[in-house]
Amino acid sequence: MSMKKLILILSLVSGTFMIASAQTSALPVTQKSPEQRAAHITKALQKRLNLTADQAQQVNTIYFNRATRIDSLKNNLSVDKRLNHLTAHTIALQSKQQLFAVLSPDQQKQFQDWQQMRKQRHLAEKQPATNPGS
Repeated sequence: MSMKKLILILSLVSGTFMIASAQTSALPVTQKSPEQRAAHITKALQKRLNLTADQAQQVNTIYFNRATRIDSLKNNLSVDKRLNHLTAHTIALQSKQQLFAVLSPDQQKQFQDWQQMRKQRHLAEKQPATNPGS
């Protein structure tokens, strides 16, 4: 009987530790700096679009400015959510226009295809899983 109690207590304690560790891992990770975010997207675009060194430097500058402006917007949100959304959208469009000025026509097409693929994947992930058994 005491062996059963010991096993029960051990499993209860180990379960408690597992739950506690799962909760701490669910905490949000720290936000990357604008420099880190710009470097990350530049690296991805350099790989995907075969950017030259000059293009990569310009793309990094564009995305650094974008990340800085978005951070500033997040830190100074207006009461009007529509205005915040519109401002963020404007920043994104301006960045895209600046990016297209740097890219060649072939790179622009590759970038648009990549964005479309990401959008489709995002929409597919958002849709609830259909139950084929129903």
